[in-house]
Amino acid sequence: MLERPRTLWGADLATALGFPPPGDATWSSIAEAGAESVELKVLLVPREGSTLRLAGRHGRVRTRRLHLLDTPDLALAHRGVHVRLRDRGRDRWDLTVRVRGEDPVPGGAPPPGVRVELDVLPGAVFRSTQVREPVPAGRASACRDGRVDVHDLLTGDQAALLAGAVPDLAEAALGVHGPLDIERGSVPRPQCRLAHARHERCRFPGGRVLEEFSARCAPADARVTAEAVAGFLTGHGLVPEPPHRTKTAVWADVLRAAHPT
Repeated sequence: MLERPRTLWGADLATALGFPPPGDATWSSIAEAGAESVELKVLLVPREGSTLRLAGRHGRVRTRRLHLLDTPDLALAHRGVHVRLRDRGRDRWDLTVRVRGEDPVPGGAPPPGVRVELDVLPGAVFRSTQVREPVPAGRASACRDGRVDVHDLLTGDQAALLAGAVPDLAEAALGVHGPLDIERGSVPRPQCRLAHARHERCRFPGGRVLEEFSARCAPADARVTAEAVAGFLTGHGLVPEPPHRTKTAVWADVLRAAHPT
């Protein structure tokens, strides 16, 4: 349960950061969009050691490694579709198919196993429909190394979501791009008044670094969560780095720049 700020300064900070002001119709749209959750995200100017400092001795820091499965020219990412293989460490892997857009399965209902979430950034709202499933370590590493086709790892719900979103690319050969290395730290609730907050430091192929602070909440709590996020960032001297974009979009740009067509 989110703890509301005691003063109104958070609303002013959130608006200055680029979130809609209190009373804006965007917040009602977010609350009524039918999403299971909202994740508010802000890109930050990178600072060495930020993740460990924010997590503190009571937080948790984990290292993740993401691989993007896509065509050589990133045709899926260009259309808002992402197939991601994630190494969570200790032989734990998962595979996610995610579609950004209002209607990921035109003309029909999405598969029953999907999760719908809104990513709310300063100046932008993205609707994501995704299915994430665990994958045995041996099969996952074989896919990463090109010895197993990713289509052989997709569950029925994942294959259906992919086919509904991009029917012309549903069977396309997908190669492995990456990896994207992520250092993720959970920020303790007493430190930020947020129940589900985390800081990520992402290192892209080629060395570019991106940092992101995010907080997950119920759709009805999105506005007050944005205020708490803005207050936390300001109070800890964390500097936003516009334009505010998702790390997957930045990743796709990095990959395209490295391998221009």
